[in-house]
Amino acid sequence: MFRGMQEIVVSVWNMEHLRSVLMDIGRWSAHPLPDAPAEQFAGWHVPEASSRIEQVLLKPENDSRGFIRLVRFHGVDSEPMRPSQHTWDTGGIFDINVYVQDTQTIYDALQRVGWTALGPPTDYHLADFSIRQAVMVGPDGVVIVLLQAYGGVLIELPEYTGMSRTFNALQIVRDYDVSFDFFANGLGWKPLVETVVEDAEEPGRNMLGIPANIARGLRRRVSILHPEGANDGSAQILEIRGLEGNDFAGRCVAPNIGYLCARFPVTDAAAYADELRARDVVLYTEPLELFMAPYGTVALFSVRTPDGAILEFFTPRGSA
Repeated sequence: MFRGMQEIVVSVWNMEHLRSVLMDIGRWSAHPLPDAPAEQFAGWHVPEASSRIEQVLLKPENDSRGFIRLVRFHGVDSEPMRPSQHTWDTGGIFDINVYVQDTQTIYDALQRVGWTALGPPTDYHLADFSIRQAVMVGPDGVVIVLLQAYGGVLIELPEYTGMSRTFNALQIVRDYDVSFDFFANGLGWKPLVETVVEDAEEPGRNMLGIPANIARGLRRRVSILHPEGANDGSAQILEIRGLEGNDFAGRCVAPNIGYLCARFPVTDAAAYADELRARDVVLYTEPLELFMAPYGTVALFSVRTPDGAILEFFTPRGSA
């Protein structure tokens, strides 16, 4: 019925911070957009005090998806969605994944412009993946995972020199079974990966910032799910048993700062909304029509996951 994620929307205080990093280090391009229309305020349940939704679209090299849309809400106070970026804090979208040619090089470049990391670049093996990875923490609640694959990657990518398109978004969840049921049985998505990590140091020593002596005693359950069971525009869920943190699910809404939503194109938004209702999935935003640059007029609706992440599904008018 539809492919994977088209874009991630990030609510920010300062557009220049992320725009400059993704352009200078990621080698992405920036595309100014008109302000979001009045209908978008309703779609995101924006407080009436907000006067403007400024936006810009960032596109990866030679690619037509996996975008990042930066939005800034004017005239209203905003708070961080996830004030502390610990991997044991639940709620919302925690990070997005990109491929890079050399994790160490991009890691060093991001460190020089003020980003931090949960751990140094780390080699690890999980299922069929062999990867060098670093989890980078930037401004406005943004966490980007750099993946350097040993051997071929599992998705088809155009040529790129900095960072590839975004292809996966992680949610730290309170209850793995509840979240898995939502994606698999509620949304009808297919799992690509279902695994348990225990009696081990994460996968990858300190990759997630958990000290090794503690990580070895933790049980982590991980799944990657996608409309067609692929790893290209997917959602990942992670439950860490044995560590208790803050739950930020209720804060992951507009106009707060951080990953606001993931957007997925569908063949027929209205029909998919009906399917979800029939499976007792509660819609966050009922189907509506709005102009969503650069895609034109679209039909759109959204849901919230059990841990507060917003997923939007849209159909350009005339494509259903």
